[in-house]
Formats: sequence, structure tokens, C-alpha cells
Amino acid sequence: GFKNIEDSYYLFFAQMLRRGLSAEQQGVDAVKICKESLGNLLRLMALFGLVVTVYGLAYSWLALLIYGGRGLADTEGPLLLQLHCPYIAVCGINGIAECFFFATMAQDEIERYNYKLLFFSVVFLFLSVLLSYLLGTVGFIIANIANMAIRIFFSLRYITQFYKSTDILYRIIPNIPQFLIVGVCGATALLSKFILEGQAESLLASSYTQ
Repeated sequence: GFKNIEDSYYLFFAQMLRRGLSAEQQGVDAVKICKESLGNLLRLMALFGLVVTVYGLAYSWLALLIYGGRGLADTEGPLLLQLHCPYIAVCGINGIAECFFFATMAQDEIERYNYKLLFFSVVFLFLSVLLSYLLGTVGFIIANIANMAIRIFFSLRYITQFYKSTDILYRIIPNIPQFLIVGVCGATALLSKFILEGQAESLLASSYTQ
């Protein structure tokens, strides 16, 4: 879903910055532009993830009720759909962080990181088996979220080392007005959820009796 954005900004960062050089060895303007762009993109993905999560948590049951009826809505399907929303959020953040990571990292660093990816795969496999055994299908989605979170941690650590600053981390966090807007959206979604679910059940019940 985010591949086109990631590919575009990978090319952007690769053209603006020289691979394998620190921020001090790059052009001042290029470093500043890339820092602004990266911060804005990460915040955009965080906001997008918040919005998807807010509406996904509210409307998952209703969406499956309309799509497949009570037989689908009364299974663990809504929970799986709800958990998939934060997974989309971490995928978006990870994709942008890694496209900067791979666009600026030296070739030998990329090769070393490939070994870390192998380690991540082993951890993901272990978590998938363990959590799937304990929690069922839900555990597999949680394992995916954990895997993405670990990759985000390593990517953001590289970015802070590249810029020798943690400012970029604070750019990811939405500001207070943005949080308030998302909060209002969440409250509205939660209120409408109860209204729409009742109406949807009534419509389905009437359709079955006809």
C-alpha cells in the first residue's frame, strides 16, 4: 500500500544525499531539506495510522456485519481487523524510516544490516509460533506488529545517529491540535458506532424476516 511513496522518497533521499557520508559531510541545504521532509513524512504516517486505528477500532464489527452478516461479525474477525489497523500504522512508519536508512547507508552497513534482518526473521518466527499457540490468529498479527516495531527502533536509531540529534523523533509525535482532532474523530466514531450498529442489526433482522 505504501510502496509507491517509499520508492519515490527512496529516490529523493538517494539523489539529495551521498551514500555512506555523515550529515556533516553533506551539503547543508540538502541535509536540512531531507530532515524536514523525513520528519513531515514520519508524522504524516503516524497521523494516518492513528486515524486508521481510531476508525478501525470503531467500525470493524459494523463493516463485517454489513459484509458477511452476523455469521462473520460474531467471530474473531472484528478483533483481527482491529489489530490489523495498528499494523498498518507501524508498516507506514517503518517503510519511510527504512527508505531513508537504505538510501543513505554505506554498502558495508547494508550488508551488516542484512544479518540483522535475518535475526529479525528468527525472532518473528519464534514470536509467531509462540503467540499463535497462546492466542491463535491474533498472536500472528501481534508478532507482525512486534517485528515492525523492532525494525522501526533500529531505523530511528540510525537516523538519530546520522543527524546526531533526537529532534527527528519528536517530529513523529503529532502536536496537541492534531491529537485533539484525532480525539474528536475517535469520540464521534465511537458514538456513531453504537447508533449505526443498532440500525444495521434492525435492517438485517427485517431483511431476514421478509
